[in-house]
Amino acid sequence: MAFKTVYTLELKRRDNEKKIIALYVEMRDMMDVLLILNDVPPEHDKVIAPDGRNIVDRLTPLIERTADDIKLCSNACDTYAKKKLLAKVVQGPLWDDKLLSYVTLFSKRRQKIEFELSIYTSRGVDKANAKLDTIGDQTRSLDEKMNVMIAIFQQLVSPKQKQLSEFVGENGGVKVLRNDDKLLLSLEETASKLSGAPCAESHRAQGGKTTTANLNAEDLRKDTFEEPDAAAEKNQAVFLRKFEVQRRQIIDELTLVVERGNDRVIQEVKGGPHERILDRSIHKIWTEMGWRGNVKARHFVLTLRDHYLEMFASEAPTIRGMSNIATVDSSQNSDAWAIKFIDVMRLQPIMEAFDDDASGFITITEMNRFTSSRPVDWSLPHWIAFWAVGYRSSIIDYAEKIETLFAKMEGVRADVLPPNREHIDSYLAYVWWHVHRLTAAVLQLQPRPDNLEKHQSYLGAEEARLGHNLKETVFPLLYLLMKHHYEIMRIMRTKVLDSREVLSGVESISYVGDAIRYRVDDLAIIFSQQKLDPEKQFQNFAYGIFKYYHDETALWSVDYVANFVSTVIPYDDASEDENVKPEDILKYGTTDELALDYWVYDGHSTEDVPGYRDVQPPLKDLLGHWHGYFYEEDGIRETSGTDTMMTLVLEPVDGEQDFTANAWSNRGRYTISGSWSKGENDVIQIKFQMSFRNSIWPVFFDGHFDPDLDALTGVWGMSADPDNSFGQMEFRRIQPRYLTVYPSIKELSDNKPRSLWRFAIAAVRNDIRRDRWSWSYFSQRRDDRKTFISLTLRSLYVGTAPNEEEFQQVCAAALRLTPADACFYGSQINHRRAHTSVHKNVYCDSCFGRIGGARLLCLDCAKKDTVFYDSLDLCCAPQCVTARVTYRKDLGGAHEPNHRLVKFRTVVQSRQRGRTYAEACAAFERVEDLCRKIATFSKQPQKRDTGLDAANSSSVVDTSPRPEDETLQNVTQAPGPSSQTQEDSDFPTCGKCNGPLSFPCWYCIVCEDDLFICDTCDADGASDLMRSSGKHTEYHHLIRCLAPEEPKQTMVSTEERLGSIEDRLNCMQSRFDDFTARFDDLNGRFDDLNGRFVNIEQLLHRLVRTVGS
Repeated sequence: MAFKTVYTLELKRRDNEKKIIALYVEMRDMMDVLLILNDVPPEHDKVIAPDGRNIVDRLTPLIERTADDIKLCSNACDTYAKKKLLAKVVQGPLWDDKLLSYVTLFSKRRQKIEFELSIYTSRGVDKANAKLDTIGDQTRSLDEKMNVMIAIFQQLVSPKQKQLSEFVGENGGVKVLRNDDKLLLSLEETASKLSGAPCAESHRAQGGKTTTANLNAEDLRKDTFEEPDAAAEKNQAVFLRKFEVQRRQIIDELTLVVERGNDRVIQEVKGGPHERILDRSIHKIWTEMGWRGNVKARHFVLTLRDHYLEMFASEAPTIRGMSNIATVDSSQNSDAWAIKFIDVMRLQPIMEAFDDDASGFITITEMNRFTSSRPVDWSLPHWIAFWAVGYRSSIIDYAEKIETLFAKMEGVRADVLPPNREHIDSYLAYVWWHVHRLTAAVLQLQPRPDNLEKHQSYLGAEEARLGHNLKETVFPLLYLLMKHHYEIMRIMRTKVLDSREVLSGVESISYVGDAIRYRVDDLAIIFSQQKLDPEKQFQNFAYGIFKYYHDETALWSVDYVANFVSTVIPYDDASEDENVKPEDILKYGTTDELALDYWVYDGHSTEDVPGYRDVQPPLKDLLGHWHGYFYEEDGIRETSGTDTMMTLVLEPVDGEQDFTANAWSNRGRYTISGSWSKGENDVIQIKFQMSFRNSIWPVFFDGHFDPDLDALTGVWGMSADPDNSFGQMEFRRIQPRYLTVYPSIKELSDNKPRSLWRFAIAAVRNDIRRDRWSWSYFSQRRDDRKTFISLTLRSLYVGTAPNEEEFQQVCAAALRLTPADACFYGSQINHRRAHTSVHKNVYCDSCFGRIGGARLLCLDCAKKDTVFYDSLDLCCAPQCVTARVTYRKDLGGAHEPNHRLVKFRTVVQSRQRGRTYAEACAAFERVEDLCRKIATFSKQPQKRDTGLDAANSSSVVDTSPRPEDETLQNVTQAPGPSSQTQEDSDFPTCGKCNGPLSFPCWYCIVCEDDLFICDTCDADGASDLMRSSGKHTEYHHLIRCLAPEEPKQTMVSTEERLGSIEDRLNCMQSRFDDFTARFDDLNGRFDDLNGRFVNIEQLLHRLVRTVGS
């Protein structure tokens, strides 16, 4: 009882010392020896030992002493746990000796109990002598055990205690600490910082004192240097009261157990795991079948079907699909309609509803989860019928709703403001890729008349619930999320929104996608463990909704993408909800238009700061303007070229130690929120985070205020943990135009005098150039502006990436910009990007630059393999349009300049590719005859102008592509309207300039009245044209029209071909005869050469003999 009591008290402790835990392990080992009593037969209780005592007489006093030892040990542990960290360090050796003494005591108690029990065990009294022989070995092992425990105690010293022990040693040790109150209080403050907030028991022991500032030096000295024995004796009264309360509680619990013991015995005879089942119907089935903790899913569903058939059986007509033995009277039971859906045909979905982990077995936990999740007013048959048929109908319905939302999003995109289009494009590109993997699988299912109206109440309630708690059913969840995002897009028609509105929506969809991916991975592992083919299982599991998440190759194949025809629903404001308020769904602010940041040059927005007379130091010292840079880890200014100098204007807020700030740089205007606190030596610690408009990821700063340098110095990173920082950061009050030439942190640390001298020279020279309006000053500003804007656009958004030299230029220009200039240039970049179609992740296959503006896609270049769709794309640079592409080995052949091209001036999403491909192919078939007319018309002026002066005629060059050509030839425009005759008026003309057409020209695939645009007008950009069939806009894609190929020459006759072949054979024969003659001549030469070698050999032999003699 004593051990159970003190062990229960220790479990309730919030902060357990590792040394105490080790001591309790030793205590438990001592108690384990009592398990030998299980081997003592009942008749041995009265066996008399040689000394005249039985086992009860011998063990009773020993157990009582052991109980007292346990109480004393627990009291010592309780006292030690309440001690302050400083006391544990100073008195550490004494406390270790105190605790280790109990290790020795418990080991000896264990030996004594083992000896006493060995006399009465089933091994017999005669074996007690053998036990006595082992006592000497145990004594030696005890010494070894003590050495091990001492080593363990040394290893269990916490890092905080080690650190504080080093502080004590550095400050003179324990002796100096006894006589130095100031040092004692200082070390206690350090210990409090290391240990953090005190635990609940130490707080009560100190009478509610939570800080060391309330302790005087005398009290602290007594607590720190108090001997362990005295401290344990003082704590014993409090401990014994706690011990007694806990002992009574355990006794009460045991009494309750004894009182109910007989009832439990009876329940155990009749009971089992099924007692945990909540639903009474399931409980009855489980009991009758004698199932234990789980049952095969198939057996359970079949048994459940038979159970309900027997329950509702009557003389009514037999339900279709059921056995004619059992019938259901639907007129007398409201759930009769649901019973017919619990049959063998729907066995799989019912099993999956119960078997959540797809293991093939249904556990009691899974059963309770299923029955508890049903709607309150639904019966169990109704709930099972929903999963048998209603769930299938519901996911088909939701999949159709989701695809309809995609169609409406594509329709509303045409009406949103230009700055918002890129956000919608990013959303559709990412979200459709995730969501369509689900909806594509569901829409392949054939809808059935499954009485969906009977389940509509649950679906409506589920939507309402998910509207406040988005965490469960995937299809309603996705539908509600996307419906919310669509309302945001509606607001984009009239307001410019913060990009984070859409980015957070993308992030929420990605969380759902990650959850689905984890589920699919788990199912794949389960199927593999069951030795099943995951590919086949995913085709059927949950109606196959996860099959494309498991293997998406079939979904994004060339055939699927080319044949997938999506719909677009034009936006109609009259059919939308008029009660949606922007403030109810938006997290961030809005603007009416994307304006350039001229405000940075008005002199008031960037320089005027109130005095804040009521603010006291040190916060008052922090307020105002600060200017700084991002630095790398070695102190060099950040050289990626994406960040410039920034300006912060710190202002106070309601919190005493909180502040906010307006900031600006090339990232635009953004906000900062942070706080300050006093650290060691009264150093002002500063922490804040910067939230940017175009990013959902904030940047964190962690540093301090240096009053000597008048600077904020610290580190920056993407998390609040300074250990995960990316580099250094420093802010100063130096004016921005001077800070641009101020030395970096590394330069100051390497050679401060030299770097400051260079700074002074550069600052003075810049002031002189600026004050005198020097041309070099203004030309450099102009060049920096052009370099920064153009190369930033190329490096981040559109065009070919800058080379190394250009990259160094943009980095140097960025470092020379003040925050005002950088903010204004950044707004120009954003303005240009907003009015340019940025085709993300689409690169020109000729110049390899990112495509912005118009994009050309080849219809004739197809991949060899059809696993994933990947088009050949070109930008509109003349050299790229007429280029021949051969490096794409994944294509069936080289891209030729005369291939069919489609031009997109707006971003084409993945869901639009199939529709666009079909429309473009149909347009090429329609325009074929019209192109022949244009070619005929282009040749007529040449005949009419024969003999005229070349200066007054307009010749047309035939530009029909030839296989050996690698580029198309440029052609001149056909004659103007003045040279047209009346018979020419039926020929197509340019829909913009109304002039005659020549090749190449462009044809609209949407306009039904055959709209052509000449190449010159198309190069000027897209324009809205009013046509008889409607308005032509930039969303109407164009195809390139080339001159029709010339008819091929008449084939030569067979006799002529045979004659040509005979001539070639005769030529080959003559060449072969000539070769034979040359070969014979060569053989003769080899024979002659061999004879000469023989003569030379003979002469050498003679020469050797002559020399030898």
